[in-house]
Amino acid sequence: MSREPVRYVPAVNDTTVRGVVYPRRSLVLVAGVPGAGKSTLLRRLFGLRENERRTVLTAGGVRVIDSLQSRYRLRPLLTRIPYPLWRWVVHVLHLVRVAAALRGGPVVLHECGTRRPVRVLLALLCRLRRYEMHVVMIDATPREARKGQDARGRRVTERSHRAHSRRWRRLRAATRRGPAAFAPGACSLLTLDRRQARELAWIRFGPRAGTGGPVCTVAGLPTARSERVLSDT
Repeated sequence: MSREPVRYVPAVNDTTVRGVVYPRRSLVLVAGVPGAGKSTLLRRLFGLRENERRTVLTAGGVRVIDSLQSRYRLRPLLTRIPYPLWRWVVHVLHLVRVAAALRGGPVVLHECGTRRPVRVLLALLCRLRRYEMHVVMIDATPREARKGQDARGRRVTERSHRAHSRRWRRLRAATRRGPAAFAPGACSLLTLDRRQARELAWIRFGPRAGTGGPVCTVAGLPTARSERVLSDT
């Protein structure tokens, strides 16, 4: 497997827009239906190229995990088998890699969030590793999600799209009761539409600012300079 470093090139230079600060021992789950804009957000804020085969470790010590990394890592071994037959292996490896990443530093996770067993398992992992779970929900309409899928060139089946959209509507309604409706023990929930997601300038990790809760929105921090990002296992 390739271990070549990749570049972290922040795309946002406007220091007047806003970002979010989380405690360092946090799992930030970026959720949304396929095509909502999760990969776009991670590419913009953390420099993911979406062709990595391993967890990306940024220069700031943030581990960024996308299920595509597991798929690309397994594809050379299972290339002759139709993907639907080994999709479950990708999901298992994805969760194993999340468990391995929870080692003290912050973790940012790309996950659709529409499967309750996965949400509960992630919450359990956080509890066992003494992590806080924070959720960023990118709320896209079914039509917006379809356009997003077309733009990225990865379109899910109509059946899968309807299933994700149906579960998302139920989840969105449930989370009006608070973060714990998303996953047991979740500490915070930030819901963004696609426009707001595009305007989110940064996600940082450090001491809590103020006493208003586990998440604090702050304006005016400078954008980081380009630095190395190393591929992690």
